[in-house]
Amino acid sequence: MKKVIFSSLFALLLLVGISASTQVSAQNLDDATIEVVDLNIDETATKEGAATISGSVASRSAEVDQEIKEKIDKDITEAKGEQTNKLVAYMDQNPPGPITWNNFMQHAMRQAVSGGVQPNVLVLLLLFPLVVTMIAASRHIVGLRGFGVYIPAVLSIALASTGVVEGLILFLAIAATAVVAKKLVRKTHLPYLPRTALMLWTVSLGIFGLMVLAPYINLVTLMSVSIFPILILVLLAENFLDAQARTKQSEALMLTLETLGLAVIASFFLRWEPLQIFAVSEPELLIIVVAFLNALIGKFVGLRLSERLRFRSIIEE
Repeated sequence: MKKVIFSSLFALLLLVGISASTQVSAQNLDDATIEVVDLNIDETATKEGAATISGSVASRSAEVDQEIKEKIDKDITEAKGEQTNKLVAYMDQNPPGPITWNNFMQHAMRQAVSGGVQPNVLVLLLLFPLVVTMIAASRHIVGLRGFGVYIPAVLSIALASTGVVEGLILFLAIAATAVVAKKLVRKTHLPYLPRTALMLWTVSLGIFGLMVLAPYINLVTLMSVSIFPILILVLLAENFLDAQARTKQSEALMLTLETLGLAVIASFFLRWEPLQIFAVSEPELLIIVVAFLNALIGKFVGLRLSERLRFRSIIEE
């Protein structure tokens, strides 16, 4: 009888132990399942967050690329821009007739382009004398001064490449850096040539800093600026410093503003599409008109417009 009772108790304890073990295992399994689910949720959320950030970066990069492409398309100095493609398309759609004295340049331009010469370079070479003539007239007839004829003319091509706003921002940055560098370098008491080289070193670092900051201050169009217009703007800044050394600061500032004004106006002419098409369609007429205008300007011997305004009271008397 005792054996039966002990056997029954042992069997009961065994069943209770198995049941408890089963419950603990089930609980552990549920906890493990919950942890796996939580890990999966966290991993999914991390992937979604990374995908969102990646998508945002890709979207911003696409916007920047689009803005740079639009800037290049408007740039007459770019060989792969839309403006150059328009010039090539116009040449293809409007072939000249049989070669004569009044279309030999049209034939020469098309032969050069078919041989690999960029049409925008030819157009700029034809329009550059027109720009110089306009600047010469503004000095000889109107009375504006500026830094000669060459500096505003070359600067106009730089502004046509960078864009007026971006070019002016670059110039202001270069001029400000040059002024600060001049004051710092003056304290070194170096000879002229090493002092000038050290100033250009400072200006180069200033431009480098501006280009590095361009993506962060949303100056997207500065990212595609080539070295050529930057060097021209550095040249203008050097002229500004030389004028400061020779004359009053107000006089140097006025000369710089007049130079920039002439260059801005000339850059609009260079970027004006109808004028570019005219240079392609009638290059012979363009060079004749420019030569005639220069001869006409040279015949002017009266008072300049600025002098008439300045001495108006005396003239009226």
